[in-house]
Amino acid sequence: MLGNLCALIFNGFFTAMLFGAAVPGTHRVIAPESYGMTEIAPRVWTDDPTRSAEFLNLISSAKSQVRSFFGDAPADPTLILCASNACAKAFGISGNGLSMANVAVMVSPGGLTLGTLTHEFTHARLHRSMGLRNIVQQPYPTWFDEGLATHVASHPNWRGPITDTHSDRILKVQRVWQLDDAFRELGVGRTYRAASLQVAKIEADIGRSGLLELISRAEAGEEFQSVLAELQSR
Repeated sequence: MLGNLCALIFNGFFTAMLFGAAVPGTHRVIAPESYGMTEIAPRVWTDDPTRSAEFLNLISSAKSQVRSFFGDAPADPTLILCASNACAKAFGISGNGLSMANVAVMVSPGGLTLGTLTHEFTHARLHRSMGLRNIVQQPYPTWFDEGLATHVASHPNWRGPITDTHSDRILKVQRVWQLDDAFRELGVGRTYRAASLQVAKIEADIGRSGLLELISRAEAGEEFQSVLAELQSR
């Protein structure tokens, strides 16, 4: 989920600065070893090292899936893999997982799956060039951001019906702070499904190469909707 840069800054460094490192939150990714985490591979941390082989296999498979889609090396963020709810609470992980730009991917026990890790690694790859300015000026609309991660990962795998009304509603989710309203109106599963179908439609229209060009040009600073219109008119 797109808990990315906003979570890192506002829940992380700001909280740590005001209240100290003892406060739970995503800022703990700065020094996982200080909170009982074990490093099972470079920048891969977990509270259950007995499952190291399982976790490293999941990471490898998720990165392979992202590499296959984008055709280049996936991001290499710091990973926080929580096998317990206490760990997830300590690191401020809401839901199954979150990505913070391409700096960190953090998952709760429910997110220790190929689907969730692939979803979050897709966010990390998409956000590889994002900086402070992108908190307000996002290069990609949020419906596309979440839709792409769901499309690449086939996760969340909600298969209920999507109507034109649902499709129209999801396209209004332009910024990350508008996502919760969509969750309340459509439900979480339908929101992700509607977003992923929009991305699938774009790929069907302009092809994988066109979709990757759209991503690349938006990442470089071109206006997303203008590039999409140009590619669709070819």
